[in-house]
Amino acid sequence: MGNVFMKFPNAAKGVNRIFVAEILGLIAAIILVVSAIVAVLTLSSTSNADTAIASLGITGILAIIAAVLSIIGAIMSLVGIVNASKDETSFKSALIVIIINLVLNVIAAFVNDATVSSIISIVSNVAGLVVTVLVINGIMNLADKLGNSEVKAKGKSLLTIIIVVYALAIIANLIVAIFGGAAASTIAAIISIVAAVLSVIQYIVYISFLKKGKDMLAAN
Repeated sequence: MGNVFMKFPNAAKGVNRIFVAEILGLIAAIILVVSAIVAVLTLSSTSNADTAIASLGITGILAIIAAVLSIIGAIMSLVGIVNASKDETSFKSALIVIIINLVLNVIAAFVNDATVSSIISIVSNVAGLVVTVLVINGIMNLADKLGNSEVKAKGKSLLTIIIVVYALAIIANLIVAIFGGAAASTIAAIISIVAAVLSVIQYIVYISFLKKGKDMLAAN
């Protein structure tokens, strides 16, 4: 049985759903990577058409499974944010950003203009980052109200990593845009690799942070 004396029952339910959604997203990503590797290895190591077709059929099924998991995860994450928004305003802000982003993507689907689509794509990526930051901030605020300094400190560290990753991505793009040439591209590529490694670390820390957040809320 759950703790009937939870101080933030809606947030507890919501953060738990967001955590599960991220796990589903991670599983979906792993399945896609595995299916891609299997497809490449099979096609490069066999000349048998039937074997190749069977392999592609399997990778297609895996891709469908990954897509279904991603959709379920996205819905669960949205429901989780709606739940948590009843106890913490940062989640309400995240919900508003999600709604605006959905509206923009619907508009993009009906607008046949490359420039507009590109701008909306950039805004959509930024919106995803903002939602993540607001979710982290919401859990940090709840941790502050519950006097949990460990979760709050982990949230601050996670936000620092996110800022560094985003700053590196911007720097890499600026170097190529301003200086150009092979040297600039090489430097930008190195910075991008560092950012990619930090992104993986960021994702691991984010999942760990969500787990600590849900455990904290379940215990209060």
